[in-house]
Parts: sequence; C-alpha cells; structure tokens
Amino acid sequence: MPVSHLRFRILGGVELWLGDTQAGLPRPRHRAVLGYLLLNAGRVVTVAALTEAMWGGAAPTTARAQLQADISTIRRTGGGALQLTTRAGGYALHAGPDELDYLRFTALTARSRGAAAADRVPLLRDALALWHGPALADAAGAYVDTARLQLGEERLAAYEDLYEAELDLGRHREIVPELVRAAADEPTRERLWVTLMLALHRCGRRADALAAGRQLRRFLADEHGLEPGQAFVDAERTILREEEGADAPALLPPDIVDFTGRSGEVRQLRDALTPAGRPLPVVTITGMGGVGKSTLAVHAAHRARADYPGGQLYATLRGTEPQPAEPGDVLARFLRALGVDERAIPIDLTERADAYRSRMAGRRVLVLLDDAADEAQIRPLLPGDGSCSVLVTSRAALDGLEGARRVQLGVFSDSDAESLLGLIAAPQRVAREPAESATILSLCGRLPLAVRIAGARLRSRPAWPMARLATALRDEQRRLDHLVAGDLAVRTSIASSYRAIGEDGRRLARRLSLFTLPDFPSWLAAAVLSVPVAEAEDLLERLVDAHLLLDAGTDRTGVGRYHFHDLVRLYLRERAAEEDPVPDVLRAGFGAYLWLARRMATLVPGPCYAAIHGTFPLVPVAGLDDVDPIDWFAAERTPLLAVVRHACDTGQVEAAFDLAGCMEKYFDIRGVYIDWRSTNDYVLAACRAAGHRLGEAVMLRGISELAAWHEADHPGAAMDRLLADAEQTDALFAQAGHGPGRSDAAVMIAWALAARGSYAEAAAHASRAIRLAEEHDHLGGQARAHVASAIVHGESLRLEAAENHLVTALRIARELGNQRYVATVLQFLGVLHTRAGRPDLAITALDESLRVLRRYQDRYAEVLTLLTLARAYLPAPAARGYATEALTIAREYNLPHHTADALGVLGAVELADGDHRRAIAHLSASVRLWRQRGWGAFLADTLRTLGEAQAPIDPDAALDAWREARDIHASLGHQPKTAQLDALIDGLTPGRSPGGRILHDRQP
Repeated sequence: MPVSHLRFRILGGVELWLGDTQAGLPRPRHRAVLGYLLLNAGRVVTVAALTEAMWGGAAPTTARAQLQADISTIRRTGGGALQLTTRAGGYALHAGPDELDYLRFTALTARSRGAAAADRVPLLRDALALWHGPALADAAGAYVDTARLQLGEERLAAYEDLYEAELDLGRHREIVPELVRAAADEPTRERLWVTLMLALHRCGRRADALAAGRQLRRFLADEHGLEPGQAFVDAERTILREEEGADAPALLPPDIVDFTGRSGEVRQLRDALTPAGRPLPVVTITGMGGVGKSTLAVHAAHRARADYPGGQLYATLRGTEPQPAEPGDVLARFLRALGVDERAIPIDLTERADAYRSRMAGRRVLVLLDDAADEAQIRPLLPGDGSCSVLVTSRAALDGLEGARRVQLGVFSDSDAESLLGLIAAPQRVAREPAESATILSLCGRLPLAVRIAGARLRSRPAWPMARLATALRDEQRRLDHLVAGDLAVRTSIASSYRAIGEDGRRLARRLSLFTLPDFPSWLAAAVLSVPVAEAEDLLERLVDAHLLLDAGTDRTGVGRYHFHDLVRLYLRERAAEEDPVPDVLRAGFGAYLWLARRMATLVPGPCYAAIHGTFPLVPVAGLDDVDPIDWFAAERTPLLAVVRHACDTGQVEAAFDLAGCMEKYFDIRGVYIDWRSTNDYVLAACRAAGHRLGEAVMLRGISELAAWHEADHPGAAMDRLLADAEQTDALFAQAGHGPGRSDAAVMIAWALAARGSYAEAAAHASRAIRLAEEHDHLGGQARAHVASAIVHGESLRLEAAENHLVTALRIARELGNQRYVATVLQFLGVLHTRAGRPDLAITALDESLRVLRRYQDRYAEVLTLLTLARAYLPAPAARGYATEALTIAREYNLPHHTADALGVLGAVELADGDHRRAIAHLSASVRLWRQRGWGAFLADTLRTLGEAQAPIDPDAALDAWREARDIHASLGHQPKTAQLDALIDGLTPGRSPGGRILHDRQP
C-alpha cells in the first residue's frame, strides 16, 4: 500500500488507518507506544527513552522484551506501508503532515501566524477540525498525561487565536455562542474570557460583557486567590469607558483646506490643547461675526486631534439664531456618539448631563462647541473632570465661564488678509496688482468672511483685473467700507454675492432662508418655487457657486442636502421681507414635508393607532418613490423636528400636529423616546393655546403612551396617570367629533382600569373601543381593542374569552399586513398559553414574534417576548438566559414596567434553582417597582412568589407577603388565587380562628 494511504491520528484516540479502514491496536500500551513514536516522528527514539516514557521510574525487568513485542504488534498492524525502522539503540517512525494529524495541525497553525485575519480564520478552522477529542485519549503510559496537557494547551491557544481573528473581522455576533461555551469549559483561560467580553461589548451587550468579567474575577479570587492580568484590566477599562478605536467619536467637520494666517492664535491654542500633563482646559474663542472663529477652532482641533485618543465631539449651538440649540438635545447627540443607545438616554436634563460626564470620565476627548449663546447653554456640556478639553466659539464674551482660557479674535493683519485673498483668487493676481489688492482688503475691513467672499468673486471671474473689483467696491451702493462696523459689514459683503446671481437664484435663496432648518433637501427648493426638482437643483448649485449656500452632502436616501451660513441666512431674510411678495412660502414647505411624512408613515409598521390628519394643504413631491420610509425619517429627523417647532411658532398648528403624529411610528420603532416626548409636549402647548382640540388629543395620545410604558419619573402610580391621561384624551376626541380617536382612547382607558382591577368597567370600555373602531372602519383600532379585551379577560382569569379576542386580533393584524403588531399579538398569545399551561404553543407563538421583532431591530418590544419565553421554559435552564437578557434590555432602555416584570421572573428562576436569598433580592426589587406601577395583579403574583422564597428563611415575612397578596387577589375577585394563598397561609400557621386570626405565634 502506498505511504499516502497510511494515516495516523493522535488528536483524539490513537488511530492507524489503512486507506478508509482503521487498523485496530488491541491494547492501550500498544497505542501509547505508537503515540510516543508519532510525537517524535522522524527522530530516533532510544529504548531507554521509550522505557522512561512508558513506565517512568518504575520499569519492570521485562520492559525491553515488552517493548519489542509492542513494536512487533504495531508493525504487523501497519503492514508493509508502515515505515517503522530499527536504528542503533532505538526506533524511528517516519510520518509527515499528510500522514499525521498532529503535524498537519502544527503546520496550519504555523502558517496562520502573521497572516491577515481573513487568512488566519480558515487556516485555524481547518487545524482545529483535525481534533476529535482529548489527545492520546485511549493510550496508557507514564508520559501520556503530560503530553495530553501540552497538546491541549496548543489546541486552546489555536482557539484563542481563532476567536481573536474572528473578532478582528467584525464577526463578534457569530462567535459569541462558541466563546460562551469555551469560556465555561476553561474558566482559567483569561485570554478566552477577554475575547468573550470584547465580543459581547461589540454586540451592544455591555452589561453582559461586564458580568462575564465579574465572573472571571470571582473564579480567580475564590479558586486561586489571584487577580486577572493586564489584558483583562485593559479590556474591562475599554468596555467601561468605551474607548475602543471603532467607538471613539470623530465628529469634527473637515479641516479648512485653505486656512491662512492666525499663526499666533494657532500657537496659543496648540499650547492650551496639548497641556503636557496639566489638567485639560476650557478655551473660548470670541469675536464679532465673520471674524473666523469657527474656522480657527476647527483648524486648531484637527491639529490637536492626535492628543485625544478618546475622540472628538462637535456641535453647533446656534447661539445667533432665534432658537439656540437646547443643551439637552446636544447631550443626547453626544451620548449617542459615545455609544449610548437611544432608549438608554435619560429624559431629565440633569440625569442626561450626569450620564455624559460619567461617559467622559477618564477619557481624553476634545469637545468643540461652535457658536455658543451664553454660559448657561455651555455649562451642561462641560465634562466633569480634567481629562477632556473643551473649545468654545461665541460672539458673546463668556466672561462668566469659570476657569476658561480666552482667545479674543480680531480682524486679520494686513499680511494675513493678503495671503488669504491670494490663496483664494490666485497669488500671481495679487502680486501683479498690489495697490488694487490693498484697496480691496481695506474696503473689506480685513474681516475674514468679507475677504473670503471677495476672493471667491475673483476666482469665479478669472478674466477680471483686480482693479475692476476695487472700482466696484468704491461705489457707494456696493462699497464694503462699513465692514469695520460689525454686522453691517457682513451684510454688505454678502450683498455683493447676492447681487451677482440671477433673479431666480435670489428668489430661491430668499425663500429658503425663511425656514429654520439645520439643513434641507433639494426637493424643498422645488416645493417653494413650484418647479421640477432638476430645475431647483440647478439653482441650488448656482447658489453654492456664489457662496450663498453650502453643500451638506448626500443623505441616506440619495438626496442632496444644503445649508446656509447663519449670517447669510439673516441677510437673506432681510431681503425677503423687502423683496418677496409671496406670503405662503412657509406653507408650501410645510405642505411638502407633510405630504411626504404622511406617505412614509403609512409604510412604517407599528402601533395600530388611527392615522389622524388635519386639513393643512399638501404639496406633492416627485422623485422619492423607491425610498425606504425608515431611512427617510432617519435622514429628515432633525429637519422634521425643526419644521414642527417652526410651524408651532408661526401659528400653523394644523401642520404641526399632523407632522408630529406622522413621526410617532418612526419614534416608536427606533426608540427615539426623547424626541417623541419633547415634540409632542411642544405641539401640545401650541394646540392648547390655539384651541385646536383634535391636535391636542393626538399629542396627548402619544404622551400617554410614553408616560405609561417608558417613563418612571412622573408622580403617582403609572396606571393611575394613564387613566387620567386617557380619559382626558377621550374627552378631547369627543369634542373634536373623532370616532377612531375615541376608540384609541377607550383602549387606553381599558388597560388602565384592568391594571386597577376594575374589570367590569374595563370590559365596557374595551367593548366601546371595538364598537367605535368597527363603526369607523378603523381596522387597526379593532385589533388594539380586541387585545385590550383579551387583557381584561386575562386579568380576571377568563382565559377562553381572552383567547378568542386574541385570535381575532391576530387575524386583523395579518389582514392589515402590520408585522410589528402581528408580533405584539403573538406576544400576548404566548402569555395566555403560558398561563393556561400550554408551554409548547406559547413557545411557537413567541418564537415567531421574536423573529419579526429582530427583523425590525425592535429591542424594546423584544422584552415582553423574552420574558414570556422565560416563563414558558420555567423551570428549565433556558429560562435564566431569556430572563437575564430581558432585564438587561429593560434597564438599559429605561422600561420600568418590564424591569419590574423581569426581576420577578428572575426571582422565580432563582427559586426554581433553590437559591432563596438571590430570589428574595430580585423579588423584593420587583415588588417595590410594582407598587410604583399601580398594577395590583402583578404586585400580588410577585408577593406570592416572594413569600415562597422567604418561607424557609423568614416565615413571618412570608406570611406578611402572602397575606398582602391574598387581600389584593380577593379585592380583584381572583377566587382561585385567593384560595391558593389561604392554603399557603394555613400551611405555615399552626392554627387560625374562623375569621382568619392566628391563634398563637407563627412557627417557622
């Protein structure tokens, strides 16, 4: 037989293969001898070495004879293909990587070292696939344990190399299951645990990553009295501070390619921003408008960027606009850039600032705050310690900003102004006509913005001599000598560009300037001019060429975006007031946004509330037929928020409430609760001031949803608050004569009443909701009302009736094609099947729900599915994983209802595992939250489980918990649960009077 048909294995059992047939070796010692020869393949193994390997220091007198017999057996088994030769004093077995799995393994792992991650992974996967159990698994000899340990170490090192390479390739999600098993099997392999922590962290599971770290710390301390090494410490610090390179924010605008001058100020800023060990500072750059504060700040920030490995944050605070940026909005943006999920951002400004400072603590981050209004706007945005630098620009002096280093910026020197003009217009032109150049700079007042505009005009007119522009500037109507007077100078310099474009361009610039938007899409220009988008885009590009408009790139929908410099916008608004006779420009823009928002909202799956619109005139927009609706809302999110507020401020509440209502499904599916709440609050106030009852009702409907399920900071029980809000919403919809809206409100009332245990009243409102929805063909309302009816019946323990309503709701949701609401109904079917003792049916429904929700990345809605899966699996071990994940999400996203529920389920899991003290801790925390929520049935069920956990440890506490639970269930009419609790109480107390009073002291 050819040698190529002979194969050996030692990475598992010791095996000899002849072609496709395994040749049996009858005794463990035969396999041990062959294994030792294979470990030394190609080398002579002396008889003495082989004897020591087989028996250690206790070889029998017959050792040589036994080894000769073993060698003979191996030769007979391998036949003529076996190259086992006798050499002077020993034996040599010849095998290469093609014959011996161990040599193949070492060759593949050696090739992987130094290779790129994409090449390392397949090499290591192939190497590890050669293993089929512990090395030398069925061999018996003195050397075997040591060799098996050594080979096992090589195997583990290959796995560690593999997982790190997978991590480098961004496959963190794929390797987490393997890493979890590997780390559990090898609790001392710190490298595996570090990789697991980083993989979990990159999956967005920061809490799980830190929990894994704590688990390793406890094991090393308890079992070995050791602390983890530096690699672990670095990984834990990375997770805590989120300073991995991929996560470091880099929000600075592009550097100014033609930055000129300011050498003294640049040096001053460089020294301030590279403090060589001193506490890092707050630096302010102040001066008049157009003096170049932002340009200098961005340039200095880029020069200092390398000194800030934690990243760079940037925000324009719009201090010169009528409505400066809110510090809370800026903090939310910064927190998102620092890796905080949208749902985890606190609503309260103080808590948001605390979260920001916690994220920034110990990190070296450069924060650039451009165009600040005053000190009060800046203070919430300052990090809490000296590890970061903050660079602020403002027209205000900011003298009240404690400890700040100040750079006061004046106009250019003669040489800097001449350099900038030459850089923009061409140095040779300035050199050819120095006198005319000096005249231009003098008339510009050496103000950087004016110099830049003059240079741009010359650059766009290469045939002009410098004298021509100088002559134009001497004209009384066009001269820029007033530039030395601050804003008037800026106004005149902008006017020179304004006059250089045609009337169509001027008209567009004036109209667009009326919108208070951070940036805007090209289709808005088409809407305000009533022209095709292509024609509007040509005009926009002319404005860009004239430096009246800035190109802001292309958004995720493929639409070009633009924005104004703030001073240019102010000037254009002045021109609009004097020159533009069209009074309905804002209405056209609002109408275009509303037309698109309505169209996109219908395509976003979500809660089945009635889509309620006003009578504001719509302006159709062409060219966005294939845009993904969620992408559109994401691209227009900030402009939409600005449009809604602008509509409120200009008395257009009909447009404002309609736009805000259209955004609610996007807010919900992406968890943008902060914007949702602030927008609805703003519009609600405007609607109330205008007496617009329908708009007020729609806004209050959304606020009620947020307050009930996403906020924990309002006074009183959450369900009492929901009832009050829902009744007010119902009254407002009644005043507006809106039946579908009343159906939505009736559903909320039914929920709140069911939570309070007022089942008959809740059922009446749920039935009213169904009737109203049917009368008005509100299919989504019918689905929601049937779910509400199911909740009422379920809370009052009428499970069959609840199931009928849920089956109807599921049919309607599928008919609507609303997959997210299908997932919601499946959640409640899972709850019902679990309560009814049908876990298999529950798991089937819940698995489908989870697939839908994960398709939409709807982490908030996943929580209820995960919680119900945990209940369905109890007491199986899988319950713990689902419950833990649910609690992590609920806490991270500030979901008080689900946090209380998850703590209760985890308590039940611990109780099922026999850990009464951990169960009590979870259940006690759950009880505290349920008292705040105001949902009696949940509180009573949790108290019962708490009592079960306390009974073996503290019988008196258990009796207190059971009695309170019994009283709640009795008040709710839950007779079976009341009777069960009576039995539990009787079982723990020696005797009771007929009225229930304990006749003597309670015994443990």
